[in-house]
Amino acid sequence: MQTNDFARMTNPNPTHLFISYAVEDATLAQWLARKLAARGHPVWFDQMKLLGGEPWPQTIDDAIKNRTFRMLGLISEHSLRKPKPTGERTLAQRIAEQRKIPDFLIPLKVDASELDWLTTTVSYISFTHGWADGWRALLKKLDSISTPRSLVNAAPLAASSFPRGEDLVNNTGEQLLTNIIRVKSFPNILRVFRVASSIESDDWKKLESTWAFYEIAKDALVALIPPPPEFADRIKPTPEQLLWAECELFRNVRARDIAASLIMKALARRLTKGGCLEHPNPKMKETFFLPETFVQGGKLSFIGFRGKKTWLLIRGRVTFRRAAGVRELNFHHFAFRLRLARGLDKAFHVQLTPTLVFFDEKGNPILDKSVGSRRRRMTKMWYNNKWLTRLMAAEQLLTGLPPAGEDDLVLEPGLVSLASPRGLNEAILEPAEEKEESGEDMPDAELTLDEHGEGDADE
Repeated sequence: MQTNDFARMTNPNPTHLFISYAVEDATLAQWLARKLAARGHPVWFDQMKLLGGEPWPQTIDDAIKNRTFRMLGLISEHSLRKPKPTGERTLAQRIAEQRKIPDFLIPLKVDASELDWLTTTVSYISFTHGWADGWRALLKKLDSISTPRSLVNAAPLAASSFPRGEDLVNNTGEQLLTNIIRVKSFPNILRVFRVASSIESDDWKKLESTWAFYEIAKDALVALIPPPPEFADRIKPTPEQLLWAECELFRNVRARDIAASLIMKALARRLTKGGCLEHPNPKMKETFFLPETFVQGGKLSFIGFRGKKTWLLIRGRVTFRRAAGVRELNFHHFAFRLRLARGLDKAFHVQLTPTLVFFDEKGNPILDKSVGSRRRRMTKMWYNNKWLTRLMAAEQLLTGLPPAGEDDLVLEPGLVSLASPRGLNEAILEPAEEKEESGEDMPDAELTLDEHGEGDADE
C-alpha cells in the first residue's frame, strides 16, 4: 500500500467513532456504543451498524479510512493476541502518522495487560477501576478534541439497538438447570446413643471425621449406625429411636433439623474421604476445595453443558497488582459450597455454589478480608457458561464419589431441571465471532486488586 493511500479520504469530514475490540470484551463495547450514540456521537460498531444513521461502507478498511474521526481501541489480553483488533489498531496508527493526528487511536485499557508496541507511545484511558471512571475520562477526552455529535434523536436511536423480546424468545420451550441435586433417599429411622464416659477433644475430632452424628445433649447422640468400634465402650446404643419424617420435635429440637445435619455431615465425610479438602477457614465448614493432586495432570474431567467431555484446571495462578506497583502471586483452587435446600417438595435438595480458595506464593491460605476482593476480581467476567461449567463439575464430582459408609445417603445424579414453556434464541445472543473451544481459562492472569472496597473473608 502506498503512503498517499492512507492520507487520501473520500470523505473529508469523518464523524464516526470506530470501536475496535475482541469478542471477549463485547459487553463493554456494546455498552460504550450505546452510551456514545445516546450522547449524539455517530458510532461504527460491527454489532450495531445503524448507530451511524447513514449507509455503511462495505469493508472495515473503508470505514476506518473514510468515516472514522477517532478509533476507540479496547486493549485487553484478548485483543492483544487476536489478529482482527491488532490489524485495526495497526491501520489506525498508520493513518495517525500519515495524517499527523497523534491521537487518532485512543486506547481504552480494559484489564491489567501490558500495552503492545502499537499503543505504548499513546496515552490510554483506563477502565480497570470501573466503567464509570473510564467513561468520565473518555468524555473529557472526546470533548477536548471537539468530537462530532451529529446524531439527531440520539437517545431513541441508541435505545432501538437493544434486542426486542420477540427476537429473543420462542415458544418451543426449554429445560432450565438449577444449582441443586435431589437427595434420592435417606433413612427415616434414626437411633439414639448414650455417651457413657467422657471423650477427650482429640478423640472427639476423630469421631466427627469418621461418624455422622447429631449431639442432642451432652450425653446423647443421634445417628444412623453405631459408632466406630474403638468408641463402642464409651458410646452405647439405647432402645430409643427417632422417626424424623413423622415427628415435629425430638427433645425440643426440630426432627428435620437433625436429619439435615446428618445429611451435611455424611456429604462432608464422603468428600474428604474422596480426596477433597475442607476450606482452611474454620468458619467455612460447608465449603470444599480440590488439591492439585486430586487427579493426575491437575485437570478435572467431566461432561459439560453441551453434552461433551471437557475439563477445568483445579489450580490456577493470578498475579494481583497492588498499590505502588507491587505484584503479588496467588494460587486459586476450584471449590464449591454446600447448602441444604428445602421447600421444593418434601425431599431434601443439596445446593451447590462454585467458588475459589486462594493461597499465597508460599502455599499459605489467604483468609483476611481481602479474599472477597480477590474472588470478585477473578470472577468479574464469568458469564453463565463459566458458572454452569463449574457447577456441573461440582455436581458430577459429588454424585460420582462412592458412599463413605453404611449410613451414607443416595443422591440423584444430575442437576434438577425445570421445564419452561418458552425459550431463548441463543444464536442471537452469541458473539459475532466464536471463541475458541477451551476447557478453562488461561492458567495464569494478571489483575488489579481493588484495595479500596471492604472485602468479606466469609463470603
